Amino acid sequence: MAIFHTAIKVFSRGKGQSAVAAAAYRGGLLLSDVITGQQHDYRRRSGVVETFCLAPPDAPDWALVPGELWAVAEAAERRKDATVAREIELSLPHELSDEQRAQLAFAIAEALVGRYEFALQASIHSPGTPDGLNHHVHMLASTRRIGPDGFGEKTRELDGGVSGKSQVQWIREMVAETTNAHLEAAGLSASVDHRSLAEQARAASDRGDELQAAALSREPTKHLGKDAVALVRKGMDSRLAAENDAIETNNAEHLIFLDQEAGRMGLSAASQQASAGGAGRGRSVGAAQLAPGLEIRGMLGMRLPSLAGRAREEVGATVPLSLTEHVTNALRDLHEVTRARADLSVRRVRAGLEWVRDVLADSGETPAIRQWVAKAVIRVRELRNAVLGRATRLIALGRAERLHHIALQEWERFNSDYPPGSTCYSRPEWTHRRERRMSVLEQRAGELEKAKLRGSVDAIAVLDTDIVRRASELEAMPTPSERAAPHSEMRPVADDLPLPVLRPRPPTLH
Repeated sequence: MAIFHTAIKVFSRGKGQSAVAAAAYRGGLLLSDVITGQQHDYRRRSGVVETFCLAPPDAPDWALVPGELWAVAEAAERRKDATVAREIELSLPHELSDEQRAQLAFAIAEALVGRYEFALQASIHSPGTPDGLNHHVHMLASTRRIGPDGFGEKTRELDGGVSGKSQVQWIREMVAETTNAHLEAAGLSASVDHRSLAEQARAASDRGDELQAAALSREPTKHLGKDAVALVRKGMDSRLAAENDAIETNNAEHLIFLDQEAGRMGLSAASQQASAGGAGRGRSVGAAQLAPGLEIRGMLGMRLPSLAGRAREEVGATVPLSLTEHVTNALRDLHEVTRARADLSVRRVRAGLEWVRDVLADSGETPAIRQWVAKAVIRVRELRNAVLGRATRLIALGRAERLHHIALQEWERFNSDYPPGSTCYSRPEWTHRRERRMSVLEQRAGELEKAKLRGSVDAIAVLDTDIVRRASELEAMPTPSERAAPHSEMRPVADDLPLPVLRPRPPTLH
């Protein structure tokens, strides 16, 4: 699925940063810093797909040449602690082709230049991760507007405060809308959302979709950063990566529970009706008491109807699944169950679902079939979630044991290499490093204790008993083919029965 990511940061001369160096590194270029006389050569760098510059129509020609643009941008700043450049980093959907991603990056860059009138260098990078999904673009922008006479006033509205927050919000919303427009133009159903999980959950709650609101209330993972990512790629321990693993485990268990709830509610379409009804009630309450042109939006205050209308379009009601789709999903769930637990017998219910699928394709659904499918799909989903929950606990236990082992090894190595009184570190630094390793070890020990409790032999035995019980109840359900068999059988006609004699009846006179 497409992932939304937008990050904005600045480069400050007071921190020893240079706009020329940043542009050379991101674009894979050879650029010279006129002020320091230093050359920045990154022409051998891999992963740079494309680099282009963009500026307002009346900007000088040198604004489209990176070597001249950033040299003039550095010279335009006099202060020793000046902000010399601003970067906007965006993720690009991996579902698009290279050409489509380049068109998307150009459209976003064009919108930014049109609004803020600065010069910009966009460098599209290919994924540096094994999964091949992290396509992104670095947009390095000048901190001053540019016109026919060169650089002019600063773009102060982006510096921070109330104005800066509103501008950042506009950028995030613009990036999401532009990305979704290009995904739709490419014929893809994927989309991105610039809102936080909390904002999406509130919106789902406002329209009455409590199940979706609960799913969006999951704990967000933490940003790793380049240092943590480098440690993970080397197979080394990273505190942030371990915390994200724990968060993802908890979220997975939460989603399994919600999946069970969705299975109970999906066939009756109660959630869709509640969602539509709740949304309508939420927008109609008190509407007559508002000033013209405004309306209530949950607990978020008042918004213009145009914005509210656009939000309603974005979160339009989902189309409920057909009975055939429910049967197909149940068969897929059974395949996952048998792949994880080959000892479970689910042949009868699989045969029943396959029979229902054939009947639906030939003659359509009946009330009896719909009733049976409703029960079967819910029980299949509950069995699948029980099997996945057991596997999740074992995976979490293995991860906790590995992380605890790494933390224990690091603790023992430090005490062995740097015993008390060693001269490698000062006393305060040695104490700090030792306490940090002790803290990590205690944290890993606590996580391992919880994982052992959840993955103990007794706990797994309880889960196994529950799984076997669910499988037995599912297999004991009478299939619709067995119910339909007595009605579909016809009595054989005996060969020796006499054929009926047809005699014409006399006409009836009135």
